[in-house]
Amino acid sequence: MSSVLNYQGRILNPLDLKDEDFKNLGMQLAITLSRVQRFWAQCRESYTVAQHCLSMVGLFEGDVEAQKWVLGHEVFEGLTGMDVPSPIKHSLAYLPYKEAEDRALEQFARLYSLTPSMPLEVKQADKALMVMEAEALMPFNAQINWRDIAIPQGLLYKLGASSDEIKQDFFNKWQELFGRI
Repeated sequence: MSSVLNYQGRILNPLDLKDEDFKNLGMQLAITLSRVQRFWAQCRESYTVAQHCLSMVGLFEGDVEAQKWVLGHEVFEGLTGMDVPSPIKHSLAYLPYKEAEDRALEQFARLYSLTPSMPLEVKQADKALMVMEAEALMPFNAQINWRDIAIPQGLLYKLGASSDEIKQDFFNKWQELFGRI
C-alpha cells in the first residue's frame, strides 16, 4: 500500500482515498495547496496551486457551482501533496495517478453535492490559466509553444504573497462557498 501522512496526522492511501480522508477538506486544501508550487517549482517566482485556484475563482464570478469546482479541482493534489504536471500524468506510466485523481474528483463532487463531472468550462479555464501562468512564470524555451494548448486567460493571484496569506485567502474563500465544512 502507498501511503501519505497529511497535516492532520492521518495516513491516506493516495491510490484509494476513502470518504473520511475528505474530513476538514477546506483546511487541508488551504494548507497543502498554499505550499505546493506550480510546474514542479520550476517557475522564476514562487507561485502555488492555491494561487492558481484562487485566480480561477475570479473567472467564474456569479457562478457558485463553477467556483466550488474551481476551488476543489485540485483536491487530489491537496490531499496527497502531489502535483504532477498534465503532460506527465497523462502518460501510461502515471495511469494509476490519473485514475486516482479522477476518483478523488468524483468523491469530491458526491461529498459536496456538486453536479458530477467537472464542467467542461472549468477544464478549459484550467488549461487557459495554466498557459497564462507558464508564459508569465516559466523560463522561455523556443521549443515549447504554450498556445498550442490554449489561449492564455486570467491574471496571476497575489504574486509575491506569503504562503500564510494565500492559505488564509483560500480558507476564507472555501468558507464563503462551502460554509464551515
